[in-house]
Amino acid sequence: MAGIRKQMLERAPIYEALNQYAQANNLRLHMPGHIGGQAMPVEWGGLACLDLTEVAGMDDLHLPQGIIEKSRRLLAQAAGARESFFLVNGASCGVQAMLMSMAGDGEQIIIPRNAHRSFYAGMVLSGAWPVYLPGEIHAELGEILSVSCAEVQKALAQNPASQALFITSPSYYGTCSDISTIVQVAADYGKQVLVDEAHGGHFPFHSGYPPTALSQGAVAAVNGLHKTWPVLNPGAALHIGRGFFERERLYQAVSLLTTTSPSYPLLASIETARLFMEEQGYEYLEKARSLAVEYRIKINRIKGVHCYGEELIDNRNIIGLDPLKIIISTRQLSLSGYQLSRILREKYRIQLELESQHMVVAMFSLLHQREDWERLYIALEEIASVYAGNGKKLSRHETLPGTKTILSPRQAFLAAKEDVSLEDSLGRIAGEMIAVYPPGIPCLVPGELISPEILEYLQYLKNSPVRIQGVQDARLEKIKVVTQV
Repeated sequence: MAGIRKQMLERAPIYEALNQYAQANNLRLHMPGHIGGQAMPVEWGGLACLDLTEVAGMDDLHLPQGIIEKSRRLLAQAAGARESFFLVNGASCGVQAMLMSMAGDGEQIIIPRNAHRSFYAGMVLSGAWPVYLPGEIHAELGEILSVSCAEVQKALAQNPASQALFITSPSYYGTCSDISTIVQVAADYGKQVLVDEAHGGHFPFHSGYPPTALSQGAVAAVNGLHKTWPVLNPGAALHIGRGFFERERLYQAVSLLTTTSPSYPLLASIETARLFMEEQGYEYLEKARSLAVEYRIKINRIKGVHCYGEELIDNRNIIGLDPLKIIISTRQLSLSGYQLSRILREKYRIQLELESQHMVVAMFSLLHQREDWERLYIALEEIASVYAGNGKKLSRHETLPGTKTILSPRQAFLAAKEDVSLEDSLGRIAGEMIAVYPPGIPCLVPGELISPEILEYLQYLKNSPVRIQGVQDARLEKIKVVTQV
C-alpha cells in the first residue's frame, strides 16, 4: 500500500495532496464557504471535500512551483509537448490566449471561416484583424471538414503581413487536416501554425488514431480534454512545442484569462485522467477503434442509413479520421437529422452530440462498451424500418455563405449599436455574433456586412429547429447592428 501511495504522490501529486488534506481533518478557516461540503447535497460530499483553495501545500496555478508545476511537466511529457498549461476555463481560454500571444490591435491573423466562436472572442480581446480561409464544403455532408493547403498558400501569399496561421483539426466531425504540409507551406512564408485541437486530446496514446498537431510541426495546440478523456467539464490543456517564440506573452495571456479561484477537483481530474491514459489509454483506444470499425460496417448494412468512414480521407486535405466520431447520414430516410435525433432521445434514451438537416453525429468515448454501440445500432435499425425514404438533395442553405469584414471584431464590439428587425438588417454591419450550437461555428461575426446571402441564411436559421448562441434574441426577430462606423 505504501508503494502505491508513493507512486500516486509522484505521478498524481495534485490528487494525492488533496486526499492528504482531506484526511488531515483540518479546521477550514478559508475558502470555499462550504468548508468541505457542508450544507450541500450528500452525493456531492466526496468531491466537495477535495474542493480547496491555494492554502499551504496546494501551490498556485498562476505561479506554480510545487504540485501543480510537477503535474504540468507530467502532462507535457504525456502530450509530447515542450510545456503544457492547465486550462480550467475550457479550451476556449487556450484559443483566446494563443490569439493574444500572436497578434495585437489591427494585426492580421489567418483563421478558418468555420472556426469555433472562441476565436472571435480572442479577436475582440487581442484586436486582431481576421483573414479567413474559406474551407471546402463536402459535397454530401454540406460541411467544411478540413483546411485546404492550396487556400493556405493563397492566403499567405496575399497577406504577407499576417502574424500567424490558426487552423482547427480535427473538425467537429473527426476529420483531420494535413497539418504537416500546412506547416511546410507556412514556413516558406516565415509563419507559424497554431491549432485548435480540442477534439484530439486522445491522439497521442494510440498510433491507429491520427497524429497530433505538435508531432506534425505545429508550435502550439489546445486540447479540450473533457471531450475525450475522463475529465470533468471544462478541463482542457494548452501545449506548446519547439519553435514557439512567444512563451512569456502566452503565459501572461493565460494568467489574464484564468480565474484566480481554480477548481482543484478539476485539476485533479485532468491529472488522474492523464495517468489513466498513460497506463491504460492504448488498451481502451484499441478496443474502441475495433468496435468503431465493426459497427460502421453493421450500421451501413441498414437500408437507408449511411455511416461515413475512411471514404472521407482524400489524401489531399483530409489525411485522417477519428474513428470515434460516428457521422450518420439521413438522406435516404424520410426523417431529417433533427427528427432522428429527437426519436433517439425520446424513445430510446440516446442523446447525440450534434444534429443537422441531413445528418447526426454520435460521439463515442474510449470508455463506451459493446452494449452501448449495439444499443445505437438496434435503435437505428428499428427507426430505418419505419421511416424509409427516397433520398434528399442538399439544401443550399446548409452551407455558410461568404462574408465581408468591414470592422474588426474588436472595433465592432466597442461600437455603438441598435436593435433592428432581421428584415431591416440588410446592408448593415453586424453588432453581435450568430452561431449554431453545437458546433458553435459562427455564420455571422460582429463587424461583418449583412449581405442578401447572409440575410437569406439567417432567415433559414430562424425557421429551423436549431440552437443559436451569441445573440440576445435567440428567435432572431431582432438583431444588433452597428449604428456608425
